[in-house]
Amino acid sequence: MKTLKTTAIIGLLAASGAASAIELSGNVALTTDYVWRGVSQTDGSPAIQGGFDADLGNGVYAGVWGSNVDFGGDESMELDVYAGWAGEFNGVGVDVGFIHYAYPTSDTETDFNEIYVGLSMGPASLTQYFGVDLGSDDLGDYRLGNYTDLGLDLGAYNGVAFSAHLGYYDLQKANDYWDWKLAASTSYLGADWELAYTDLDTNSNDSGSELGSSDDGTVTLTVSKSL
Repeated sequence: MKTLKTTAIIGLLAASGAASAIELSGNVALTTDYVWRGVSQTDGSPAIQGGFDADLGNGVYAGVWGSNVDFGGDESMELDVYAGWAGEFNGVGVDVGFIHYAYPTSDTETDFNEIYVGLSMGPASLTQYFGVDLGSDDLGDYRLGNYTDLGLDLGAYNGVAFSAHLGYYDLQKANDYWDWKLAASTSYLGADWELAYTDLDTNSNDSGSELGSSDDGTVTLTVSKSL
């Protein structure tokens, strides 16, 4: 989740002579299922994803990221634009920023926004996402909800790195739920490979329909490469 706006920003910086301070990087990935916060965004189908990041110096960054999606409607693409600042204080990593989630092929205005604040120390990280209501002609006053993300690096063994994730989604117009993920990743043939199991826990049988997925566990294989 995570091109167009960043491209415009880079163009303006280049025109002002500031482009020399920008470091650009890219990424591309193919996954058997685009699972976001425990829920499939492609109705269980594969996804092609990719994006670009710009390091603007002094901890400031911006980027874009896109993927195909399938919610059963006219949405076929997700395009995210984000920017933030990352630094470190007394051994604690800090990351704050803003994300705009856009669905340019949708006939209705279903875009939404989040502000995030992340802390990390050693193998653990904690990020809190806050839904932002900027108004919508189609949805009116709308804020999707707040999401808490806890990540843990479980170490590497024989070249395979293991990690765990636990999340809690406090939704505005659907039932709250927990999601969790266990993943193993490695590098092979010049690419990064990840095998992951994701599941979610909700007390309601119908929240899955609102979220676009059931609460069954999902196994995904993702291969990605940095450019």
